[in-house]
Amino acid sequence: MAKRLFLTGLLIVIIAAVSCTKNNFLDTKTNASINSQVTFADSANTMDYLAGLYVDLAYNFQVENPHNLYDYSKLADEGEGRYPALGNFDKVFTAGTFADGYFNHMADQWALFYKLIRYSNIFLENVDKSPLSAPKKIRLKAEARFIRTLHYFHLLRAFGGIPIVGDKVFLSTDKGTLTRNTYEECVNYIVAELDAIAPDLPLDYVGLDYGRITRGACLGLKSRMLLYAASPLYNGAEASNPELQKLLGYPTADPNRWEKARLAAKAVMDMGIYSLYTDNTVKWSGSTSGLGYGFYKVFLTRKNPEFILAKVIAPGKQIERGIIPKSRGGANFYCYPSQELVDMFPTINGKPITEDLKSGSNPTGFDAGNPYVNRDPRLSATVIYNGGLYFINTTKALAPVNTYVGAPQDGIVAISSNTATITGYYIRKMADDNAAITGGNNVDRSIPLIRYAEILLNYAEATNEMGNATEAVNTLKQLRSRAGITAGPDGMYGLPATPSKEEARALIQNERAIELAFEQHRIWDIRRWKIGALLDGKFLHGMQISKTGNNYTYMKINVRTRYFKDLYYYFPIPKDEVTLNSALLQNPGY
Repeated sequence: MAKRLFLTGLLIVIIAAVSCTKNNFLDTKTNASINSQVTFADSANTMDYLAGLYVDLAYNFQVENPHNLYDYSKLADEGEGRYPALGNFDKVFTAGTFADGYFNHMADQWALFYKLIRYSNIFLENVDKSPLSAPKKIRLKAEARFIRTLHYFHLLRAFGGIPIVGDKVFLSTDKGTLTRNTYEECVNYIVAELDAIAPDLPLDYVGLDYGRITRGACLGLKSRMLLYAASPLYNGAEASNPELQKLLGYPTADPNRWEKARLAAKAVMDMGIYSLYTDNTVKWSGSTSGLGYGFYKVFLTRKNPEFILAKVIAPGKQIERGIIPKSRGGANFYCYPSQELVDMFPTINGKPITEDLKSGSNPTGFDAGNPYVNRDPRLSATVIYNGGLYFINTTKALAPVNTYVGAPQDGIVAISSNTATITGYYIRKMADDNAAITGGNNVDRSIPLIRYAEILLNYAEATNEMGNATEAVNTLKQLRSRAGITAGPDGMYGLPATPSKEEARALIQNERAIELAFEQHRIWDIRRWKIGALLDGKFLHGMQISKTGNNYTYMKINVRTRYFKDLYYYFPIPKDEVTLNSALLQNPGY
């Protein structure tokens, strides 16, 4: 019974506390209903409390509702939100007006993550009082420490150096005494925590325990942390205040940090228990030959060898409800893929669409008059484009989605409208073709927080930065093979055999963008690579399709100008927290 309750993760007092309105940093009022003497005197109640910590595992920088899966995609160049939408965080951010007082969103996130850290510390302080066995307590402490460490990672990535509160359950009166730890201290703390708890965790869980923290999750998060720590944004941090400089990153760059990142990714690979979910034989809506089926299916399979850390959710249509077209019963208002993202996907030959053009001698090259055929199969698994197939309840079968101008329900509309796609595309990734909201199947899945594909990309990036571009690019071949891209006579899947470091860097960055699209990596990658200028003052584009008889014409259109100011590389410390505690230095530009 306790195990079943653990996996439902519905500890009412914790959910009520986390879902309430915003609170100040380390606010203790929301925990007033938690009686530690009662909770931790009982084994089942203790496990229920831990289940509450799992419920609040953040997908990216968001904890609350399913639509938050896509909030941060709209900050980058992979997607656009529905407009007009008054006060939306993504609209304010990309309009370049974020610094003009829009702090509520960051204040909510700051307070929320520290509240969750406090919950972890309450568990760690009290679990020894429970009647659970000593070995089990050791494992449960490791799980709670991992969850706390993941929260710290999200805060560090967003704000730079943040206060590390350790194991103490802070009171509201303690807030004025806290200062921000340096970026280096935060990285060291996160890595040390992961190293310490990894031996106390199992390699895997089976049955009802699936979804709990494993040793691989520790190594996977360590890989991500050290990749960030090696990245340009955090090496040679720029600030006029020497103390603030240490909060934003390492004052001086150190190439050896890339080696640490490489070794951390290699440690996950060497575990030998994770692999890409591969199947290029089962026919699906994106390929009559089955190419790319494994990439499509991995997000619809609750347990698979690729997921290193997953958030288990109840079977249903939570994701489909927010992203699929209205003709299939969806609300389709969370995020619309951009033309920039679509153009990043290569041809079926693995070559950029600007280079691999269709001709008499190259029939599988890119055809601007039929732009979605002979493409990387991951495109069909990521984006619903005009003519893409999706289950429709009226016929109980797959049928084309029409996004051309004037198409009923799903056709592209002006940005001033509020009825359908404004880019000509809908998201398919993580959505089941057979899960239309009206009719169709429920989906029994998990949401990936860390998957093996990310580890391979981490390894490729760090390896390239250490000077081995050939090995780095060879690592990408695994991803392209699984995707269903043609190997070619040289077996390179469209990749150069002997690339320069700069060529390999561009390839790796593009591969991350398409492999991890809508998994909430893109905006953080743009920040850590310090390439925000590529977005600043530039139009995001869509595809306007006109239909005449059975013929279609395609025209790239401007959707909206996006901005990325230098101050956006770090989010602001909430104003109320800085006012309460002058020791909390504010980030530059705010």
